[in-house]
Amino acid sequence: MNKIFLTAVAVIVSVNCWGQFLPAGYLTDETRPKDYAFILPPPSSTSGAYANDVYYYQWGRDMRANAELSEQALSDEGASLYKVFSEEVIGISLSRRTTPEIIRLCERAASDANKANSTVKDEYQRKRPFVAFEEPSLNPGADAEKAESFSYPSGHASRGYAFALALCTVAPEYTTEIMLRAQYYALNRVVCGHHWKSDIDASLLLASAMFANIVCTDEYQQQLVKAREEYRRVKEEQASSDEGGALRRFQMLMEK
Repeated sequence: MNKIFLTAVAVIVSVNCWGQFLPAGYLTDETRPKDYAFILPPPSSTSGAYANDVYYYQWGRDMRANAELSEQALSDEGASLYKVFSEEVIGISLSRRTTPEIIRLCERAASDANKANSTVKDEYQRKRPFVAFEEPSLNPGADAEKAESFSYPSGHASRGYAFALALCTVAPEYTTEIMLRAQYYALNRVVCGHHWKSDIDASLLLASAMFANIVCTDEYQQQLVKAREEYRRVKEEQASSDEGGALRRFQMLMEK
């Protein structure tokens, strides 16, 4: 009885990250990459890539002058991923009550990316940009806590990209909207001052590699069938009145 209970806990109890929880992922020690050596070290301070990081840090700091963009960046920092990729992106509202199968599919993929990301972060132990420049971030109340953790790659971005890639397999007709939102979600980590541009670039590579392994598992494919059936049903029931409207507004802000 105890063994059954502990097994259930291992599957159901989530991984604590950024104040939220994710369910157990799809990958095992046998099916995940043997290591993450394909994520190269972060740029050295004398490299052109680091100069690009500095440019984007200054860009992100400038973006904070836009109140709407700052509000969105702060919202993304604490928002559940299914809310980030909800109605404005795919035309339906995602919720644990109405779309549990879609959320389960995508959150489990995000969990695998999160686990890999933590391993790589511990390997490189890069300081966050607001720490390196000794300046407050967009969310100064969290600076002391954030300063104790590492920057490369971005956990938010890795989880966001993995969630987005899984969502693309559910609603492939919205791939453009989904991946645009994933990029804006990642760039908001730069706007906050919590991550370098190269952090989120590494996150995309890491999430993509993990997802290539995830999508090959039987468990993912079985869950995908359930998620697609749920998507088709909810799509018929719930039409969006302003499909893509918020995403377009956010894109316009980024282009200013």
